[in-house]
Amino acid sequence: MPLQAEFNFKASIPAQRQKIRRLQIFFVAVVAVFILFLASNVIACCLLELLLFLVSIRTRRNVAMRASIESLVVKNKSAAAIIDGSYHALSAYRLDYFSSWLATVRLTTVAGTGYCFLVFPNLLGAEKYRELITLLKAKSTESSR
Repeated sequence: MPLQAEFNFKASIPAQRQKIRRLQIFFVAVVAVFILFLASNVIACCLLELLLFLVSIRTRRNVAMRASIESLVVKNKSAAAIIDGSYHALSAYRLDYFSSWLATVRLTTVAGTGYCFLVFPNLLGAEKYRELITLLKAKSTESSR
């Protein structure tokens, strides 16, 4: 089966970052509520909430400074990506996680730099999302043989 496809993520980068921020806020809120209910000491609760707040600020800044994957091109045995406007040949690409509303893709350049990014089906389009999942699944089963 020939593995060949092109995916363009450039138009969806701002919306994708907004969705990631919303996911971060949701998880921080859930953890904050658990800390509030599980901590019996008020001082320990305040310290844990402060620590959670500082960690969430740090992760938000790291996500904002993270490299943007603009496109992914797969042609049979080779793959390439445009990352922050620069062309990079890929030594490996794989699907870390996927569901009907989110996929996590990991890319490794020939230079050894690793990139991980999230793909949302409503931003990429349902048909292209299914094509991406199918392509990455086929790649993982092909590499395991």
